[in-house]
Parts: sequence; C-alpha cells; structure tokens
Amino acid sequence: MHLLKAMPELEEALQFIEKIERENSGKSVYEIANKLRGYTKKGYTTPLWNTATGYSQEYIAGEFKEKLNQEYSVLSGEVTDFGHFIAALSDQINQPGVNWSDLTSWTGDHTSWAGDIGSAIIVYYSKDSNNIKDVEEALSKFARDSDYTADIAAYVVGSLINSGKHTSISQAIYHYNTISYAENVRAFLKKRLGGTMEGHKLKNAANVEAEIRRAVSTFIRSSNAPDIFKSVKNLLKLQPKLELENTTIPNGTDMLQGSLHFLNHMVRKGGLDSLRFKPYQLAGVPWLGTVTYEVKVPK
Repeated sequence: MHLLKAMPELEEALQFIEKIERENSGKSVYEIANKLRGYTKKGYTTPLWNTATGYSQEYIAGEFKEKLNQEYSVLSGEVTDFGHFIAALSDQINQPGVNWSDLTSWTGDHTSWAGDIGSAIIVYYSKDSNNIKDVEEALSKFARDSDYTADIAAYVVGSLINSGKHTSISQAIYHYNTISYAENVRAFLKKRLGGTMEGHKLKNAANVEAEIRRAVSTFIRSSNAPDIFKSVKNLLKLQPKLELENTTIPNGTDMLQGSLHFLNHMVRKGGLDSLRFKPYQLAGVPWLGTVTYEVKVPK
C-alpha cells in the first residue's frame, strides 16, 4: 500500500471531523456525514441538498463556520475540493429507512460527478452562461479536476463505510489517503462504472462512457433547470455523425462531451492507456449498436 502523508490542512480537517464524531458518538455515520455537510457552505445545505440526501441539515455559522470548506486540500496525492467531497459523501453513505429521494431517479451520482457535468451543460445553455463559448469551456470551468477528485473520493470513502471496513468517517478518509489516487480511480472505474481492466487498459470504454452519459442525462432531466431542459428527449441518443448542433437545448453530443471530459480525467490521473472507441448509439441499449465514428481520450 502506498503511504501518502497527510498535508497540514488535511490533518486539521480530520481532527475536526474526529471532534464531531466524538460529540455525536450515539449517532449513525450517515447522520454524522450530514452534520459535517453543515460545516461546508450554504450552497450544500439548500432544500435540494436536504431532499437529495434525505437529511435536513442547516448551515452552521459561528466559531466553526465553513470549517470544512477547504477548496484546495491534498487528498490521496491530488488537489481536492474538500468541501465538495464532504457534501458528496453525505449522499453516498447508506441511510436507514425509506426517504423521498429513494422514490425518485436521484442517486449519489447526481450530487457528485454527474451533477458537476450536468450543471456545466445546464449553465452553458442558460441565460447566465457569462459568455461561455461552448460546452467544453463550461466543463473546464464547472467540472474541474479538483471537483472530480472530490467526487471519486466521496464514492470510494462511502464504499469503505458502507461495506463495513470502517465505522467512522475520519478513519475511512485516513485509509483512502494511504492509497494513491491512480488506484482509487481504478477502484471507482471498476465498482461504480463497471470498468474491466487489463493492465493499464480499460477494456470496455464504450460501456463505461454509456453509463456516464446515462447518469448525466438523468441529472439534467431531474434537475431544477427551466422547463425547456425537462422536456428534452433523446439526451441519451447520439447523432449519426460527430458534429456540434446549433441548438438552444442540450443534446446527445453534449452528453458525450461531458462523459469524455470525465473519462479524460480518469485516464490521465489513473495512469491508463489512451482510449479509442465507438460509443453506443443509445446509452444503456447496447443491442442498438455503436455509431460509425470513433472518439479518442488522450493520456
């Protein structure tokens, strides 16, 4: 196991998390994770977040205001938006009983990577695009590497807790931090996206891309975006040719750009070989076949 030394800001955050765990020793890990969400920022304690996580948590001001809202912490050797990580983690840990979010299409993907990608696409098509010229620029601005590292950390740390390997958040984070980010990326690819690996090669890139595209399109359809987004059909379906459409609503090509953007992060940071494959025409329906063109994801 590759041991990575915790940076001072990470040590400080972990000590604070341990303090909250001691003060809430009678509560479940799920409850503590959502309590920690209150120490990030107001944007992670909105009614939408409370509905998504199934836990109503108010923003906590005072002495420890935004104590865990560290945008640039080093976790598993990579710069990570720690506040985003804590917020996403609160929706990854299994909660008891049935909640409203369990009865919808919403999942922990949508408060992490699928939400980051989908939000970037929505912002580009909104009136508040701030002169963003294309979807790629929106992705670079709103789905940064530090966001993706937070998303992957939330999934892997959540898995460590849900599997019973760790019973505390702080210990699960310590464990995650002892593993190189490349290994954590590969674990995420295998466990969440169904990736099959052979050495440094991702063997089923088309399947992985389709799963990313499916989750992002679900986020856009389920989001609080204007009605124009909710009425969009065939977000999962790709055009016969890879070309950008001049439309005012998101489409399959946008979803493909988003999934390739995330795949590029994982290829670069996971030490994987570059990818070249033909995407499925319709995500989740492989029997319809692939498109005629290839896409590339560089190292």
